[in-house]
Amino acid sequence: MSLLIFDLIENSLRNLGRAKIRTLLTLLGVIIGISAIVSLMSVGNGFSNSIESQLTELGSNTIFVIPMGSSFVKNTRMTPGDISFMEGVAGVTQVAPVYSTSAMLEFNKQKINVQVSAVDSKNANIFDNTGSFTVAEGRFAGANESGSIVIGDKISNTFFDKKIEIKKLVKLNGEEYRVIGVLAPQNQSFGGGFSGSTSVLMSLEAFKRIVPNPSAQIIFVKTISAESVNLVASDIKEYFEEKYGEGVVIVSSAEQLLEQVEAILGIVTIFLTGVGGIAILVGGVGITNSMVTSVLERTKEIGIMKALGASDKIILSIFLLESAFIGAVGGIIGIIVGYTLAIIIAFIAEMSGVPIIPDINLEITIGALIFSMIVGMLAGYFPALRASKMDPVSALRYE
Repeated sequence: MSLLIFDLIENSLRNLGRAKIRTLLTLLGVIIGISAIVSLMSVGNGFSNSIESQLTELGSNTIFVIPMGSSFVKNTRMTPGDISFMEGVAGVTQVAPVYSTSAMLEFNKQKINVQVSAVDSKNANIFDNTGSFTVAEGRFAGANESGSIVIGDKISNTFFDKKIEIKKLVKLNGEEYRVIGVLAPQNQSFGGGFSGSTSVLMSLEAFKRIVPNPSAQIIFVKTISAESVNLVASDIKEYFEEKYGEGVVIVSSAEQLLEQVEAILGIVTIFLTGVGGIAILVGGVGITNSMVTSVLERTKEIGIMKALGASDKIILSIFLLESAFIGAVGGIIGIIVGYTLAIIIAFIAEMSGVPIIPDINLEITIGALIFSMIVGMLAGYFPALRASKMDPVSALRYE
């Protein structure tokens, strides 16, 4: 029995090798479909894991207050009174507004656009143990050091021809600052957006040199416990809706924000994976077409095999194995190409300030391989069935 199986496999591989060009063209459809599915799932899972990790590190007792909508930006600013209200809500232990803007960083006659972020020095401890603001060299700027900054590791080591070292002078929007710290490498994006590796951090006083009257882009609110989060979030949301109207501010706990982000990512991933699925179905049509052609070309061969005693089951197995091999080989190449694409996408995203670690795992790999083999076998089933049902006499007479 094992010898028969080996002979069937050898025969199938030999037949595929005889039509190299057709086999390669058939493989392309499977490769494109599988690579699209694998890369999208890998990047999507990696992005979701990145956000989940950061939000988990911030703690289940964290609330995010995020100004949203053009009406808020144009007509309203987060005032000191708003911050004071949140600080006075029962159950709140800390309120940390984060301010951000973009600026032109100049060093050694080279210029790049960077994200500049600031937080009041009294609130810097809110990010302890998150991995987002860990200084590898030097230190953070003090409250009164308006001429000092901390830079991300990629800004220090990668973005300029010459490394920016501690105590070096750089310019932000034409103003001179001294580098007093370099952040540790950061593999994940802060909340899916902030990247310490590609950003500049400074004290709030220094930030006001760039933006004299800044408005917070996001406010982190810490509560006494995870149990008090929902009640505190409700009070804050009610305050802002009464003052500014509905829909201008998002008030969400870390858990709620994670659920919302994952829901959006899930929809996008399903849609894009569906596109990949369509591609692999097109590949399946290609396999069917290839197998139909193969059956026609080998009609006499099928007649000879039947005349020599080959059963319908043997003929069916030969052609099914051929289509399964096309699916398997296409799947393996597609998986390799897919993960390569995921790494490239992650690299581009990291250069854009949104680091992602592609999720390369056994489940995606095995799932994609099994899926491609099933598509191959299903696509080749009817041509294989047709071959197995051929009348040996008619097949021998076929020209």
